[in-house]
Amino acid sequence: MFRKSLRTIGILFRYAPGLTVIKLVQLGLTGVMAPLSIYFIQRVIDAATGVVAHGASWRPLAVWCACLLGALLFNSTEGGFLDGILFIAIKRKLNSGMTPNIVDKFKRLEYACLEDKDVQDTLQRMSNDPQDKVFQLFLSVTGALACMVAMAGSAVVFAQAGWWFMAGFLVLLVPVVWLDFKAADMMNAMFNSQSADERRMRDLGNLVAGKAALFELKLFGATDYIMGKWRGLAQQVLRTRVKTTFRAQRYYLAGLILFKIWSAFILISLVSAAVRGDMTIGLFTALIASTGAVLSNAELLSHTLQRLRSRYLLMDHYYAFLALPETAYGDKTLGEEPLRVEFDRVAFTYPKTDRPVLKGVSFTVEPGERVSLVGENGAGKSTIIKLLCRLYEPDSGCILVNGIPIPELRRSELQRVFSVIFQDYQGYELTLRENVAFGDLSKLEDDEALRAALTMGMAGDMADNLDVPLGKLDPAGRDLSGGQWQRVALARACLPDSAFVILDEPAAALDPLAESRMYESFARVLANRGCILISHRLASARMADKIVVLADGVVAESGDHLTLMEVGGLYARMYNSQRAWYGEEAAVS
Repeated sequence: MFRKSLRTIGILFRYAPGLTVIKLVQLGLTGVMAPLSIYFIQRVIDAATGVVAHGASWRPLAVWCACLLGALLFNSTEGGFLDGILFIAIKRKLNSGMTPNIVDKFKRLEYACLEDKDVQDTLQRMSNDPQDKVFQLFLSVTGALACMVAMAGSAVVFAQAGWWFMAGFLVLLVPVVWLDFKAADMMNAMFNSQSADERRMRDLGNLVAGKAALFELKLFGATDYIMGKWRGLAQQVLRTRVKTTFRAQRYYLAGLILFKIWSAFILISLVSAAVRGDMTIGLFTALIASTGAVLSNAELLSHTLQRLRSRYLLMDHYYAFLALPETAYGDKTLGEEPLRVEFDRVAFTYPKTDRPVLKGVSFTVEPGERVSLVGENGAGKSTIIKLLCRLYEPDSGCILVNGIPIPELRRSELQRVFSVIFQDYQGYELTLRENVAFGDLSKLEDDEALRAALTMGMAGDMADNLDVPLGKLDPAGRDLSGGQWQRVALARACLPDSAFVILDEPAAALDPLAESRMYESFARVLANRGCILISHRLASARMADKIVVLADGVVAESGDHLTLMEVGGLYARMYNSQRAWYGEEAAVS
């Protein structure tokens, strides 16, 4: 535990080397000054006794008084002014250095990490002010070291009265620290075991705080049910914490009783020695003061070690986070020739599952070609898009752009190839300008391009005020419907000058008339660009130059709408089924 926790010193050296050295020196001096102050008190009393009883020189008394005043002045200064300045300066360095590095690491993470439940605790801790927690752990480590130095100094003071005083104290310290660790382990085990319940409580709380979920819960009268589940979990967590805390407090109490017994024994021994005349008044006073200091430092060390025990696991999460795999990009660039995408025998199984989703998928998307991916739920349509976007890597096979495997391309080159809108698109409670410009931030101030993208995304009626805030965070914000949010997301995908636009269920939140207008608009604006389309509404597939039908992890059929209808295979059966459902009577054109 202590060895892992000491690694925080290395982290602070990385981001604030000079301030860390000053802080360590300060803490070392703090630990030394406590027993030195007691020693100076002893010398002052003995010197004063010599002056009063034996007429000794005043010079030693003045020297020891000056030393005592210096120690007291240092303790008062470093505990307030200096400590506050260092605290603020180090935190500022961590915020400006460590926080951007954490954010950059999140940006480079493989997407699979975000869906891996085994690393969710690590990701959560690293997204919740880790720099503050590292600093608090550093303070716990250095605080424990300072307490140890102070107690070692007090032990040296006790050694003046006999080595057995010091030995007895050190022997007593071992079981007390063990008891503290035992209690802290119980609390840590409890907190770790409850992490899943706490995540579930947060999810349930978000359901009654989010507009969309709350609307549906109120409609079905299920709000009380959700709150009941939240209260049940909260009560279960509270009962476990109360029970575990009471059990842990028994260990803390046992350690406290041991120290009280030791203190009573020391006090009786010191009084007996003083009565017999075996020690000076100064030494007697110093040892009495040391007893109080030892008790205070022991209690402080106990609490510090408890905090250390509960915080040191952060370092495991920190280094586990740094070790998570990252998406690597190559250094190859694409030429000026038209771009062609090829899937070559691509196979893929999602991590920690055993069912292959793709089993050797091969097809091409020619320059400017509009391709529709069709298949039943789970056929692998969205998986193909995720692989193309490098959210996952194929298990075998290769995805190529103009003959170059996409892992060998620069990230900027991939942005030349495609822009994308997923079916679970995100609406950002920022301005309309920012929501659209996230597709290509180089056009953030290009009003003409932003308005053109909104028109492409069937949101031209919103283009008059690009700087209007969206959502309800801003009092002047414009609250959008689900269909309006999706149109903004479509505009975001249309903004970049990419060779292909990838549309994953683009009409999911649109009514049939809006969907029809959207496809008509796409046919115009994407005349010189390619398109990869996924939609369960197969009427949209009719606009495609090529339809790729997926089934059982392979390409079952491929061709245009008329060809596949003539074949009478899976696509034709799916299309006729939907046509019958919608009551479509028109002949297939």
